[in-house]
Amino acid sequence: MALAQLLIAMPLTVLGCVLLAAGLVLIWRALLRTAVATVDVLEEGAGGSRIVVRFTTRDGQLVTLRAPAGEHQPGERVTVIYDADYPEIAQVVSPLRLWVLPAALALAGLGVGLAGFSALAAAVR
Repeated sequence: MALAQLLIAMPLTVLGCVLLAAGLVLIWRALLRTAVATVDVLEEGAGGSRIVVRFTTRDGQLVTLRAPAGEHQPGERVTVIYDADYPEIAQVVSPLRLWVLPAALALAGLGVGLAGFSALAAAVR
């Protein structure tokens, strides 16, 4: 019985740790690589509506981004996530994608990891 418990507990513990780490990395990335931007212009074209967003990176570089308009209007403040090495490669992101999903991933990892660890502790006794 202890071997069967170990075969279940060990992968659960590892999976929980991986999910927790992935969630924390995504949260850390969101903290370091986001900026608040203002939608300047709404451009209408053959390819649909696009917005022009300007933001300043953490090191002071001014970046202009063109993105699909979605529901954004000129003057609206949006959150942008960018690569510090290539800030011109950026995306307008929703709070759901930026905070809620990584936090849910980290919490799920914590729950699975604790369940696996407690099963592991019970198997070794």
